[in-house]
Amino acid sequence: MTPRPHLGDSHNFGRRVTVGERSVAKPRTLLWEWLLLSAESPLRRLLDEAAERDGLGREAFGFLPDLQFQGARAPGGGEVERVELAPLPTCQGDERRALARVVGRAIALSSWLGLSDLHWENLVLGVGARGQVVFAPLDVELILAELSLPTETKLLPDADPEYAAICRHACGVRRALPYLGKPIEPIDLLAMAATYRATLAFLDRHARAIADVFAGLPGLRETPIRVCLRGTDEYVRARSRLAEPLWPPLLEAEEEQLDRGDIPYFFRLYGRRGIHYFGDAALAELRTLPLAGDVPQLDPMLQLSRGLRAPSRKRLREEGLFTLLGAFDHRSITGRHASDGLEVSFGPRALIVKLPGGEELHSRRELGGFVGSVYLPCRCGEVRAVFVPPVTACEAEPGSPF
Repeated sequence: MTPRPHLGDSHNFGRRVTVGERSVAKPRTLLWEWLLLSAESPLRRLLDEAAERDGLGREAFGFLPDLQFQGARAPGGGEVERVELAPLPTCQGDERRALARVVGRAIALSSWLGLSDLHWENLVLGVGARGQVVFAPLDVELILAELSLPTETKLLPDADPEYAAICRHACGVRRALPYLGKPIEPIDLLAMAATYRATLAFLDRHARAIADVFAGLPGLRETPIRVCLRGTDEYVRARSRLAEPLWPPLLEAEEEQLDRGDIPYFFRLYGRRGIHYFGDAALAELRTLPLAGDVPQLDPMLQLSRGLRAPSRKRLREEGLFTLLGAFDHRSITGRHASDGLEVSFGPRALIVKLPGGEELHSRRELGGFVGSVYLPCRCGEVRAVFVPPVTACEAEPGSPF
């Protein structure tokens, strides 16, 4: 038998992803990936049927692939069919606008479902067997977080000064820039923004039905939802004796996992308090970080009992819309533009959005406090390939207009 090459980091007592000719074996729960990436899952069936009834078209969520799974509900992991896509050809005119709508819908769906860790290495972009554009994650481990801005998905770059440069390089929408352009045409940006808002409205209308799908999942409350306390790069630095100590200092649970050769892996369980990790190689012993004191605290989760409705939804619709516009904004975009029922005026200091019903939303144009620009002088990650190849160096050119 041919050895299966390993991918990624070691977690949970040496477990690693391995790749076969037709499938990828992942030693962790695949329930969340199955929900999003299998057309046979109850969530995908609901989205397709509701989109057809609402006039969006049955292919509205066709940017998600249809993969086959084995052991999707097994706690110790299973296998998923390898993604097979053709490279996306150069887009012009209507094709480019269609891609912009796909990006807008993907950002909306991910934000609404509370997905995260959607950096550019975790995304594929290509053409599926039916000729449809596929723009989707390879791994789905963080879900049901109550997000208030699309930057929290990592598809758009967070403006946090401590991580701004990393977020701009790693944000997932950079996968689409070789096709959308740097900068994007205003009409395509408006198509993306209009689709983002329309998709959020669609999901709000069907929130109770979507919540019922999650509530009906066997093992819902026993299925890990990953929690990332730090970036992998910080753990790699912690292994080096020459590196400066991390701040905040490593927790005992982090040191314990690093000492056995793993990148620390933590998770939460729906409806239960605490941040957990596995204490034995059989993954039978559940250990929990202290609930009080100077320890990491969990962000809120979406509540199924409330039909996935939350106060943050309004901010996601309104401030999230400006966040998307701000991420793709560029000084060359001026004047008033309209597309897909949305009208935006790009003034020297302000953005004015006119919604299809006539309502106007206003924001200052400089949105650097909320979101970073997706435009970078470098092109690392901005490749015309289905998968992002390994990148070892950034070759940014000083003085670039971006």
